[in-house]
Amino acid sequence: MISDSKSTTVFSLSMLHQVINYIEKNLLAELTPALIASHFFISESTLSSLFKVVCEMTIMEYIRNRRLTLAAEELTHSNTPIIELAYKYGYETPEAFTKAFSRFHGFPPSFVRRGFTVTKFFLPLQIEVTIQGGWNTTNLTKLNCVGQEQSKPMAYNTPINNIGGNLMEQTNTTYQIDTCTMQYKHEWSILYSLADSLIQNQIPFKVDGKTMIFAHGLEIPLDKICLTFKWNDEETVKTFFQFADTVKHTKDGFKFFDIQYQAMKVRCMFYGNCPGDDTDEFLYKNTDIVHIDNLPVPVQSLEFYYNNAEKDTEYYKMVEKRLGKHERL
Repeated sequence: MISDSKSTTVFSLSMLHQVINYIEKNLLAELTPALIASHFFISESTLSSLFKVVCEMTIMEYIRNRRLTLAAEELTHSNTPIIELAYKYGYETPEAFTKAFSRFHGFPPSFVRRGFTVTKFFLPLQIEVTIQGGWNTTNLTKLNCVGQEQSKPMAYNTPINNIGGNLMEQTNTTYQIDTCTMQYKHEWSILYSLADSLIQNQIPFKVDGKTMIFAHGLEIPLDKICLTFKWNDEETVKTFFQFADTVKHTKDGFKFFDIQYQAMKVRCMFYGNCPGDDTDEFLYKNTDIVHIDNLPVPVQSLEFYYNNAEKDTEYYKMVEKRLGKHERL
């Protein structure tokens, strides 16, 4: 490694662009600020300081974001085992990879294999410099880092202070429920059991209706569990619940059926952009991931309810209070 006293190369923005290109070409190799600085014959402190100022993140944050983006893409388009991907993208254990992946994407890598759509991408940074004018120009240099967040964000994912759990770190879509601290333990056990079975059977779903208020830790008397499924998964869901009758259609454009599960009524609803639609994007729109005793469960967001529900109701006021909102204008 080149020390500060031996580093004579001037670190320019042009070199920073080369640094980013070097990182991109070596993302799967061992990368540290010290190794990168040594490659360019500059000091580690100089490299780290300028990278942080210009790119608004540390070098290791950039590397982690890029690796987790590439890992998600490979999970989506290949059958490579998760344990191999963990080592490939620089994690010493599958557990460490799963933890980092969950914080970045909002759900664990196994959910990608179960049909969850990845919506968060961190693209390579590009340095653009524009120099204008001379003596009378007030903006001599305009510097932008572009390409940081060009993903399609999921709507209404404002952090929520949970009851019975803590907001997960470094993500705005994941919440934690510890059912041991909750009041309706029997209802929580049924919801957990059902969600776990659906996940094990690789059936995409989302907790919806008033159940989503309950699932976020706002405990209300739970008379039924409401779940939403993909439009084209009707037969799969009927088979799972051993439901032999005909589903009902409503004038609002969705279909549903009711079934008993562990003495709890379950309403199964099917939505789609149109009949025949089979995209995960529509199903998981406006969704938070709630960890119920460490089981990641997709749940309709409270923000979506707040922005769409009738305001003069008991449940609306509960959600409004939880979100710390003032009344809508």
